[in-house]
Amino acid sequence: MRPPHETLLLGLSEQEFNLWRHNPLTSAYLSYLGDQIEAFRTAAADLLEQGNLEPQADVLRGRLLTLRELQTLTLPDIHNFYRNEETEQSVAAPSD
Repeated sequence: MRPPHETLLLGLSEQEFNLWRHNPLTSAYLSYLGDQIEAFRTAAADLLEQGNLEPQADVLRGRLLTLRELQTLTLPDIHNFYRNEETEQSVAAPSD
């Protein structure tokens, strides 16, 4: 049995997802993610100018990629995540 949030997300229609995506609070949150991206890019440029980028390059890259992934999340991304998780669990489960 799936947790309630998975059932909700897997049953979400494209129209429902778009309503959420264009909600003013969601739009503000997505703008916040964009601001975070710009802040990390600025920090990376500052570190590059100082010659100190290398020790933190992978961390900054990872944070930027994660923020961009969250900012551009699609309904198929969500559905594929939970469907892949379901497939992995059924493969790992021993058969009776």
